[in-house]
Amino acid sequence: MSQAKNEIIWTDPSVRSARLAIGREHSREADLERLIELAEPNKSERALDYVTGLGYVARAFASHVKDVDAFDPDKDVLKESSELAGQEGIDNIHFEVAEPMGIPYKNNTYDIVTARLALRHTRNPGGCLDEISRVLKKSGRLLIADSLAPPHTELVSFLGDLMRQRDSSHVGSCSLAEWETLLESRDFLIDQVEIYPKEHDFEEWAGELGADSDSVRMLAMMLQNASTRAKRHFRIFESAGKPVSFITWMILIRARPVSAVMS
Repeated sequence: MSQAKNEIIWTDPSVRSARLAIGREHSREADLERLIELAEPNKSERALDYVTGLGYVARAFASHVKDVDAFDPDKDVLKESSELAGQEGIDNIHFEVAEPMGIPYKNNTYDIVTARLALRHTRNPGGCLDEISRVLKKSGRLLIADSLAPPHTELVSFLGDLMRQRDSSHVGSCSLAEWETLLESRDFLIDQVEIYPKEHDFEEWAGELGADSDSVRMLAMMLQNASTRAKRHFRIFESAGKPVSFITWMILIRARPVSAVMS
């Protein structure tokens, strides 16, 4: 996994604009319902949404648990998250400004922790998982939903370059093997993995962030000039010499502390 320049990128104004635009796209994705199914929540439990963004996961879980804590490094993003929750009449989400590597919550607090499309934006996913492990109850469940790194170095580089051209806050995606190593080294056992393709309409995907015409042309050129292997893996479809659509691969993981599984 590649390294970010600095965690301060979370609150950079240009990154904030991208997060808000992309966050609205994330509200439409089917994995929200699947996350709830895999979490198996109940109304007596507490949940934490790790780097909540616009709070779509927090709001989706709110009616299934006792309460939700949701943090984000960017106070302006959190302000919009809180307003969205208020518009939906949700009053059991507690929003807080915090850094991913120093979350202000006590040990052994949460029954469920969710990290959706968050860890690909940090230079230290292992450190983030250390914090998650600290606050998750020994009987708890961790749900991760994120993009999946391809199986070949060439494809990893291509995907990273493409995503960073569109969104400078993107650091890199983990492979399944990397997720296994990160989680197992922190005494988590993975008990559910789901991998699926996510299709992107090029014009919609490239235009979501309000990119200028030069940036859109660069993204188009990257897809057009991709290697045969990349075009096959990402299923890049072109018409009249222009990219029409492509896919990225996504992963859902449910993991539990070893103590919960082996006891």
